[in-house]
Amino acid sequence: MLTMATIERLRAVAGGRGPFLIATDLDGTLAPIVEQPSEARVPPSTLAVLDRLAPAVRVAVITGRDLNTARRMVPCDGVTIVGSHGLETSGPDGLLPGVDRLGLAAALERIEQQVVSAVPSAYLHVERKAISTAFHYRQTPELEAPLRQALDPLPKGLRLREGRMVLEVLPDARGGKDRAILAIVKHYRPKTVIAIGDDETDVAMFRAVRGLQSDAVAAMVIGVAGGRETPPAIEELADLMLRSTEEAREALETLARALGV
Repeated sequence: MLTMATIERLRAVAGGRGPFLIATDLDGTLAPIVEQPSEARVPPSTLAVLDRLAPAVRVAVITGRDLNTARRMVPCDGVTIVGSHGLETSGPDGLLPGVDRLGLAAALERIEQQVVSAVPSAYLHVERKAISTAFHYRQTPELEAPLRQALDPLPKGLRLREGRMVLEVLPDARGGKDRAILAIVKHYRPKTVIAIGDDETDVAMFRAVRGLQSDAVAAMVIGVAGGRETPPAIEELADLMLRSTEEAREALETLARALGV
């Protein structure tokens, strides 16, 4: 449950200048972390709050999930979905850079074969996305070291991104959650930006939002704790720290009520 001090800070930012942008991560922020990524779900109560917010403010979900998966997890009209760490979007054309999908698919297939040949048991923990491949080791932490070895070095045009108990291979394009949120801000020109996240991939987004304050944009950065998996930079950058995805829902609910929706 949110403390009164947290509620008051959320009400204060909701009382600032509009238009507003609420940009949030998905896994670990809206959806609880689970053993099998395919089983992750956003609670109906959280989706209901997003449905209330979307007609009143700009809402963006910025995630490492591919676009189609993220859309299924967040089927809310009016919510802009940015998938694959800023390389896919449901937003307007030209908002984000494009990707050579055919060439990328072949490169990712070769990487998957390379990893499975070196670490056969990794086969059960491979998540193939639209434009990236994730190798999970949450259920088998001992796979981390051999996975890292099998993925080093990566061929030109690919890069490695680390997350909560996952190593993800994606195109070395001009993506990233920081670029994604800056592109959204440039397009929609909000005066108040609220960013919510929990993972290493959200750190760049948080730093980008902090940098907006020099451009006369009010900003609040909200971290969601994930125990020992929470990167120190999340807590260092956050104006507020929430203790769970349930508190993240409560925070969104507080913002919705303060905004009159």
